[in-house]
Amino acid sequence: ASCVAAGLNLVLDPVLMFVRPMRMGIAGAALATGLSQLGMALVYRYFLEKRGMLEQQQEDEEEEEKEGNEEGTEESVVGAILKANAAMTCKQGSLLFAWAFATSRATLTGRDHVAAHQVALSFWLVFALIMDGAAVAAQVLMSRTFGARDNDDDNDKVAPGSNRDAKRSLILYMALFASVQGAISSLVIFAAGRFVPEVFSSDVTIRRHLGRLIPILSWQQILISWTLVMESLVAGSQQFRLLAVGTLLSTAASMKVLAGCGTVVDIWRYGIVALFAGRLATA
Repeated sequence: ASCVAAGLNLVLDPVLMFVRPMRMGIAGAALATGLSQLGMALVYRYFLEKRGMLEQQQEDEEEEEKEGNEEGTEESVVGAILKANAAMTCKQGSLLFAWAFATSRATLTGRDHVAAHQVALSFWLVFALIMDGAAVAAQVLMSRTFGARDNDDDNDKVAPGSNRDAKRSLILYMALFASVQGAISSLVIFAAGRFVPEVFSSDVTIRRHLGRLIPILSWQQILISWTLVMESLVAGSQQFRLLAVGTLLSTAASMKVLAGCGTVVDIWRYGIVALFAGRLATA
């Protein structure tokens, strides 16, 4: 799903932004992102249906109704879903607001700066979506490990603290995986850096800005990978409120940093780093 989203975004971004007759600019980038997210959702739904997971949910709900506990169960499930959705909406909303503020700062610095910013953001998003696949896996694995604690009390064979050890082992493994995939993404971006400016723009000034941005995007990948994976582990532990508060605080801190940035290079070197460093520290 992440590869589909990344691939669609990679193809649609330059087409919708720069190719005639579309040539929609920033609106084209937004449309490309929306279509890539839609494609990712369709892939998720396909595999959920293929594996019968949606049918299993319906069967579980029917069994709960047969047991006569449907009212209490439904209320608790709805309450948990609403709380989680509210927290995640707050998290995603503040994150999108931070990106919008960064783009507005780039707009104020000049046409060349905002053009380089949009290209860098599109290029960055491709790798972020690819690395998000590991984050999804981390959330699923942590959810299973976190849910296993409910069965510990009913199983006398489970050693005390075994669930805690399993969580620690999972966190260490995913941290290592995040480091490896971040390092690989850094190397790929660094290697492609000499070609990216020429592919995305013919303007000399924009190319110069992109040439300075590529090394920053490259070394940021490990930070981004760690942030995505660690936040997913926190989500798998059902600490949605912590994620929301952490993103709000990191957004506020990054906006303060972004307000003092006068170039697109400063925006990515200081503002974006402050945003993800704050999210990682909270996670």
